[in-house]
Amino acid sequence: MCGIYGHIGTSNSIEKCLKGLKFLEYRGYDSAGIAGIDNGDLLCFKEKGKISELEKRLENKLHSFQSSIGHTRWATHGKATQTNAHPHLDQKKEVAVVHNGILENYRSLRSMLEGKGVQFESETDTEVIVQLIAHFYKGDLVAAVQQSLTLMKGFWGLAVIHKNHPGQILATCYENPIVIGISKDKTESFISSDPHAFTRKDIDLFFLKNHEIAIVSKEKVDIFDRNCVAVEKTPEAIEVSNFEISKGDFKHYMLKEVFEQPHAIRSAIHNRFLLETGEVEFENFSYTNFKQILFLACGSSWHAGCIAAQQFEELAHIPARAEIASEYRYRQAVLAPDTLVVAISQSGETFDTVAAVRLVKEKGAKVLAICNVPSSTLMREADYSILLRAGPEISVCSTKAVTCMLAVLSLLALKFARVDRREVLEQILELPQAIELVLEQKDQIAALAKKYASKSVFIFIGRQYMYPTCQEAALKLKEISYVSAFAYPAGELKHGSIALVDSNCVVIGLCGNSGTYDKVLSNLTEVKARGGQIIAFAPIDGQELDGLADDVIRLPKLPEALSPLLYMVASQLLAYFIAEQRGTEIDQPRNLAKSVTVE
Repeated sequence: MCGIYGHIGTSNSIEKCLKGLKFLEYRGYDSAGIAGIDNGDLLCFKEKGKISELEKRLENKLHSFQSSIGHTRWATHGKATQTNAHPHLDQKKEVAVVHNGILENYRSLRSMLEGKGVQFESETDTEVIVQLIAHFYKGDLVAAVQQSLTLMKGFWGLAVIHKNHPGQILATCYENPIVIGISKDKTESFISSDPHAFTRKDIDLFFLKNHEIAIVSKEKVDIFDRNCVAVEKTPEAIEVSNFEISKGDFKHYMLKEVFEQPHAIRSAIHNRFLLETGEVEFENFSYTNFKQILFLACGSSWHAGCIAAQQFEELAHIPARAEIASEYRYRQAVLAPDTLVVAISQSGETFDTVAAVRLVKEKGAKVLAICNVPSSTLMREADYSILLRAGPEISVCSTKAVTCMLAVLSLLALKFARVDRREVLEQILELPQAIELVLEQKDQIAALAKKYASKSVFIFIGRQYMYPTCQEAALKLKEISYVSAFAYPAGELKHGSIALVDSNCVVIGLCGNSGTYDKVLSNLTEVKARGGQIIAFAPIDGQELDGLADDVIRLPKLPEALSPLLYMVASQLLAYFIAEQRGTEIDQPRNLAKSVTVE
């Protein structure tokens, strides 16, 4: 969570910092702020809420900052208030800091500083960092930062400015990414927690490693290790995508991205197989001599991994399992030899997933990253990588990235298969058209949403591939509608959770598994007997539901291993239209951020 952006140059520092922060708003939108140095004074402007509120604050402010650092916040320590917003200043108003991450020992450090007479204004751990730097500052800002780092425990990405050093920004990181960009003409420099916030192409990039400290000026960057020994780095470059952030004719980015899924999936699978021979080929992954597969991910990516684990066992007959990265990190898990670890993340910056990858690499495992963002931390850490090609996803609620994950993972499972792949490849090619048929039912699903939006409890049930699909469907509904939504394997509903069923409860049966279709019907019959209302998402030929479910949405019929994509799209539309009926914030739902970069 949280986004850092900094700029140092000859003009428009505030404007350029604001532009960078807008790109990073997906990382948090509880508050935003900018600090800079103007004619020897350190000035700071911050507001609760989205970056648009900060822009209003700055509309009539005429300042020519030589350097500026900005931040968009997802609250961890302290409520989302103006006082707790970043940047934070020391009590003398000489140092400013923006911070991603968490300072775990902030209480003890705060007590130590308070004992020395330091007065605090906010509830945040970040103010402890800036007060600590000010405490150690004796004219050498690098030394003050280095001394502070020796006392800090946790993880961080930091950008620091000092009124006595107007031509410099200091940056450092530990387990939170920081990248520095220098213009080719040596007239301005940038700092960010995401290299794709640099929308210009003519820059050299320097990615900081853990504990490195960078002194950034407009024409160069000097980098030192934790012992202040100079580090030589070769500048890198990334491909900057020229895209316009626009909703087009859609009311929300989420709805636009839902309807982009046929195109996104075509892009995700394009040129990655030969239909004539059945061969599957990825640009940066070819080796398949692994005996087990372990998927590591969080949130929606974990749901995709759960489906992929079943695909691997069905199509490739290879033992596979999916683990939640935040749990796997702290287990005494046994990692068998010849295990391929597949790490899945839309952003490539998910803290727990990156940390779990580092753990398995220490154990000698090979890691394949599946990600939507090139040059992200995950892609850089992995041994192999596959880019999703989903295109930019602006809405916090992931839609097209998840279905692209499933399309790519289906190809990956097929690559490991030892059977004739051509038939399955032909079915994968049908996915975009099948999704278009689901999208054509937008109006029917919107009518369902209007009918059921006032209900307080939603339960999704399904079996086999449909169970992780239910988990994803329930997550989407919770994320943007703020209603209680649960997911259960259909056979488990009667083991306790059926107690929730009453006339105010809606049970949504995902009936896409032909092998367990009759069993799910029996489970829905149990719901009907207890007064629950039933929506069924089912294949076109599932006529048995007509007298059982209150409402049925008919979906195209695909093989079980591919059917989750269609049921996810239908569930995305249901969640969207329920949220619209309830009047909630859809693209930037409360308490959430697009990229989860804290534990």
